[in-house]
Amino acid sequence: MALTVNDLLSVLRVREERRHVFTGESISDGARRIYGGQLLAQSIMAMGRTVRDSHALHSMQGYFVHPGDVTKRIRFDVQPVRDGKTFSTRQVTVMQEERVVFIGAASFQAAEGSHERLAPMPPVPPPDDMPAEADFFAHEAHLLESRRSHVSTIMQLFERRSDMWRPWLDPGVTPPVNGLWCRLRAPCGDDPLLCHAVLAYACDLDLMTTAMRPRGHGTMDRRARSASLDHAMWFHAAVRPDDWFFYDMTGPCAVNNRGLGAGALYQDGRRVATAMQEGLMRVVDDEGLA
Repeated sequence: MALTVNDLLSVLRVREERRHVFTGESISDGARRIYGGQLLAQSIMAMGRTVRDSHALHSMQGYFVHPGDVTKRIRFDVQPVRDGKTFSTRQVTVMQEERVVFIGAASFQAAEGSHERLAPMPPVPPPDDMPAEADFFAHEAHLLESRRSHVSTIMQLFERRSDMWRPWLDPGVTPPVNGLWCRLRAPCGDDPLLCHAVLAYACDLDLMTTAMRPRGHGTMDRRARSASLDHAMWFHAAVRPDDWFFYDMTGPCAVNNRGLGAGALYQDGRRVATAMQEGLMRVVDDEGLA
């Protein structure tokens, strides 16, 4: 059954079991592991629901500790660290049964000041002038059935366009740069916390594949192993993920089978968020690790 935006929003709206303790479920997309962007987004929602309405999310960061299981319930234990006049800070420990799968923190700030400087978007063609994701990968669509991947979920929930798509198999060696237009396929409302959570959900998928490009292995290559280790985001301005935003990515560093991904997100011509992620990038050959 096809996934809808309502399915996503329902999963992101974690339930409050008792004070500062929330529970949630996972989107089931055929993959056994929970998609990292889901944990980021759900953690944002859990932490954000414990702060005053006057305090808005401006940054979050976290570590993926163990792989999550899509079949098990998720618990979000939120710890209030600070409740100041201007800033509120929260920590979250995400559990499945007695296993920690994610730990994170977020900072929230009351509005202040009038000075604003947001970097302009780089010159790129509009989305209508770039190939749609489904069209570019039509000849490889069968791979979505034979390989358990979160790519299928993203394609169902978001419309994405890029002139930098690469084949899922045997793409060849390319520089660690990437860029794509993205928007949610249906409206998500104007709740600022939910909009930022959806943005975090969307931006997790492509950072490591961008950093992996110089190694020449595609997203669906069974020899390639990747996993997010940590993720940080800064939210500079309001965003509507159901309108087009541009995601500009680079992979500036790779060492010890870890890659660093950096992303800048733009909407209406200005930078609205920044994302950074480090992940594991292994390539397995017949004799072990390459």
